[in-house]
Amino acid sequence: MRSGAIKNITIVTVNPTRDVVTDGGIIWEDGKIVYLGPSYKAEQLARTKNIEVEDGKGKILFPGMVNSHMHLFQNLLKGLGADLDLETWWPSTIKPAAVAYREEHVAAAATAGTLEAIRGGSTTLVDYMYAHPVKGLSQVSIEAVNKVGARLVYGRGFRNTGADHGFPVELIEKTADVFDEVLALKKRYHDKEDMVRFMVAPAAVWAVDAHGLQDTRDFASDAGVPITMHMLETETDNVICRERYGMKDAITFFEKTNLLGDDLLAVHVVAVGDRELKAFREHGVKVSHNPMANMYLASGVAPITDMLERNICVSLGTDGAASNNSTDMLETLKMTALLHKVNAQDPTAITGNKVLEMATIDGARSIGMDHLIGSIEEGKQADFFLFDPDACGKSSPCHSPVATLVYSSGQQSIVKVVIDGRTIINNGDFVELEERAVYEHQSEMARDLANRAGYPREFLERDWKSFVW
Repeated sequence: MRSGAIKNITIVTVNPTRDVVTDGGIIWEDGKIVYLGPSYKAEQLARTKNIEVEDGKGKILFPGMVNSHMHLFQNLLKGLGADLDLETWWPSTIKPAAVAYREEHVAAAATAGTLEAIRGGSTTLVDYMYAHPVKGLSQVSIEAVNKVGARLVYGRGFRNTGADHGFPVELIEKTADVFDEVLALKKRYHDKEDMVRFMVAPAAVWAVDAHGLQDTRDFASDAGVPITMHMLETETDNVICRERYGMKDAITFFEKTNLLGDDLLAVHVVAVGDRELKAFREHGVKVSHNPMANMYLASGVAPITDMLERNICVSLGTDGAASNNSTDMLETLKMTALLHKVNAQDPTAITGNKVLEMATIDGARSIGMDHLIGSIEEGKQADFFLFDPDACGKSSPCHSPVATLVYSSGQQSIVKVVIDGRTIINNGDFVELEERAVYEHQSEMARDLANRAGYPREFLERDWKSFVW
């Protein structure tokens, strides 16, 4: 059933005029919003359509959030990479596990990570999957997300170089093989285009060589498949481009390989200045801001306020759970606002309203789906969540819907989630899945993966070395 109606709610639309409808009502049919307006009219119209009306008194309806960058496979790695910088974290934490993943691990991680994300108000996920030690893991991940019910943009990640720098050969692929897989996946899921879309995702400048990036641009332009890539997360990108390619800096390398374009979603973008931002603005590049991971790995503070002043589209992502320990966008909302206020020492540097836009309509714009999702408007897909401030002590009382969501929300307050017109969470519980069983299975698979990965004992127990009993 993909139809429904709710009355007596406050609706934060994030539409072009940023309307907030008090005492409002909403109706959706066949997965699309067909009415938005006064509550009494919604009730009358729903009766004529023979649609049952839910009373949402005291609740607030928000557009579903777009998590524009995550690595669902990393959900099994929470906590393993604590207190490390990026250059240490990858080889010690990700590398051993990445070659050990098998279908059962990816399925468990993607299922649990998607549940956690939906529980936090995300309805669209951009999953950047770059661990492919065996064939077929793309489909496993897609099917897991599809089963839970989230809208998915699947970024087929890859690297085509790095063996001489210590990268596992199991993770190095031919670009032609990757592109063939993307085309095959597009064909396979063609009838689910609004629920499953694709991007091609070169891992980083240190993982894909010049030919690989040029090939990526050619493929993306020819096939109409957008690109997403980790870019300028730290100064390492510039160092690599100077040492390997004799380039002045990474942005020069990106320009030489024709990578930049309005179909590119650049992830992180921390180590940048005026030259890089000018290039991004000129080429229409979008940015996925991942503040939790940037803080966790101490990579730095991305100049988001500068980007916004230049009208660069900035969305929000949690990154993978190995560098965040969560797929919860509610945390990201608050941390985004607080980080940039304190960085500028200006409480107005970024507002709660802007952070909500970044998580919704700007997130949709960053993946080319703002005509379908990202706001509550008639004709758009029915992707939203219902927020009950009094369902959680943290969010009660509520004086301002947006301020409450951004600064004092908790997952307990999200009592209903609808995606593509289907109710995924109702009255605070998942409709079709037993949440605890999913998480227990995830823990079992995490232990199995850790054993397969063969982490040294001293790595797993390093937190206790200085502990005094």
